[in-house]
Amino acid sequence: MGKAIGIDLGTTNSCCAYVRNGKPQVITYRDGSRTIPSVFAIDKNGNRLVGEEARDQAVANPLHTIAASKRLIGRSFGSNAMQKMQQVFTYELVEGEQSEVLIRVADQVFTLEQISAAILRRIKESAEDALNEEVDQAVITVPAYFNDRQRQAVRSAGKLAGLKVLRVLNEPTAAALAYGLGRTLNQRVAIYDLGGGTFDISIIDIKDKIFEVIATGGDTFLGGVDFDDRLMQWVLQTFVDETDIDVSYDRSAVTRIRAASEEAKIRLSDVTETVVDLPHICDDDDGLPVDLHMVITREKLEELTEDLIDRSIATCERILQEAGTSREDIDEMLLVGGQSRMPLVRRKLQNFIGKPPSNKVHPDEAVAIGAAIMAHSLSSKAGPQDMTLLDVLPMAIGINKVDGTMHVLFSKNQPLPDYKTRVLTTSKANQRSIMLRIYQGESKFVAENELLGTFVFSGLREAPRGQVKVEVTFHIDSEGILNLTARDLDTGQLVESRLKLGKGDSPPRRRSSGGGQRRGPKRRRKPQPTPAPPP
Repeated sequence: MGKAIGIDLGTTNSCCAYVRNGKPQVITYRDGSRTIPSVFAIDKNGNRLVGEEARDQAVANPLHTIAASKRLIGRSFGSNAMQKMQQVFTYELVEGEQSEVLIRVADQVFTLEQISAAILRRIKESAEDALNEEVDQAVITVPAYFNDRQRQAVRSAGKLAGLKVLRVLNEPTAAALAYGLGRTLNQRVAIYDLGGGTFDISIIDIKDKIFEVIATGGDTFLGGVDFDDRLMQWVLQTFVDETDIDVSYDRSAVTRIRAASEEAKIRLSDVTETVVDLPHICDDDDGLPVDLHMVITREKLEELTEDLIDRSIATCERILQEAGTSREDIDEMLLVGGQSRMPLVRRKLQNFIGKPPSNKVHPDEAVAIGAAIMAHSLSSKAGPQDMTLLDVLPMAIGINKVDGTMHVLFSKNQPLPDYKTRVLTTSKANQRSIMLRIYQGESKFVAENELLGTFVFSGLREAPRGQVKVEVTFHIDSEGILNLTARDLDTGQLVESRLKLGKGDSPPRRRSSGGGQRRGPKRRRKPQPTPAPPP
């Protein structure tokens, strides 16, 4: 067996770590950085690019550069979540045969798993270069608020990358493992994880080497890219006000402004004023070049994004209530994720929790380090085998009722693993199959939750109505992934079951999206695309 590593597969950047001689170490990449951009692209010559190479050519090639794809992985094309996101991306999204999201890049169609696998493969190769040995196992982290389909998709991506995925680990939990390394603790900690694309908050009890998650929550539509977008939109509008020129339909200009906005945002964590200077952003009506030059203050950035921070703190307050704990009971609040460096985030959290947030973990590296600790524990007999991790389910899982509400099988924050059984009966004579839709989410209405899939139990014996009873066992493992088995109660025989990731109850909607800028005229839908071979 090869070496096991820990991977923080991020929305904007990814980080990798490993344990050597009992100490976790972070991989350094060719350019000297300790993170890699989570970006995939195909250039004009058909070459597939990953990481910094893909990021650096994004301005010249925005349509064929895929960034922030983590926000799409495991999503159903017709889901409510996708409707929120379709206007954001500059690349073309298309619907797959099972309602999954596919991405069209340079006349090729890729699954989200393939895009993530390309990034994971690059990380794997970099780790092998650093370690000078084969890497074939990994613990990969995901936002605590990822649902079942998203977790399974990340597992699939790891397999495509040539990795045995030892565990899919929640990011805040991984950060807690990094915090607890080498310490004898008896604390209740809050992990505030504001990353590039998602926000998580987890309340975790640490007693010696037992890490017990009490409650978790988050927002998969809140992260650093949303802060970037607020600043970018302000820059675009200010440029219109100053020049009467709207460049929001120019993909290259928007890509440059987005990148400059992100860089300005990062600088404003250290300084109170910075400049965005983009030569020749466009031409005027006479064909003369127009430059973009703008001074941005920290105060302006805070004004534009304060409500996003308030959203995260409102989630923190709700999760504290769910955990049955008070702010005073929190011994440490650990900040994870690059966006947590923003001074206003730290000030507001200090006001909220009543004490300064802790600086005892590295915002960019803690999650990867925690994943590496877990990978070492799972792959090596020499690892800390007495470490115990007790996690919870981030969102309720249930089935649809006749009135459109959700019958909850597993409640939010239910300790993992767990299982439940339900008995289904036939509703008509000689019925040969039973269909069951599974949902995950926090709404009492199934239409507002994510359809995980439709299970079809087939090959039932012929019998009068109600005479065939199928016992279904729902099992959720320690990663929060759902598995089903079924048997005929009378005969004891297993019943064949298959999962359809179909369209479910989704209403008719547009099935292709070309991104947020410069959409062409609506075209007839092409024949169903076939995903490209793995990158």
